[in-house]
Amino acid sequence: MRKLLIVDDDAGLAKAYARIGTDSGFEVHVVSDPLKATEAFLAFKPDVAMIDMIMPEKDGIDVLNEVLLTGQPARIIVTSGYGDAMLRLAKGLADFHASGRVTVLKKPIRRAELEKVLTGTTSD
Repeated sequence: MRKLLIVDDDAGLAKAYARIGTDSGFEVHVVSDPLKATEAFLAFKPDVAMIDMIMPEKDGIDVLNEVLLTGQPARIIVTSGYGDAMLRLAKGLADFHASGRVTVLKKPIRRAELEKVLTGTTSD
């Protein structure tokens, strides 16, 4: 079974994303504390990791950088509802790491949009 790691401090959104992931055939693990995200990524070894960009104590850019540095081949979905600046920064970081496996989704995310990205039927 494919694995989906969700890193988001918003419990309601994380629960909704988890339901979509489960419905799409994923085993899902949710991490609400960004300080534990990289450790969870290494332990869970997801096929797809979904990372919110704006979180307390440690932002998604730091988490994304750490995850990309692990060398694990997971596809990454970065999300933000706070404008395009963080999403552009995340895309730039992915380009710096020469990672073509990062997809950017702006919140609010529609179910069909997330399902397409999770199942790999579309790319950014």
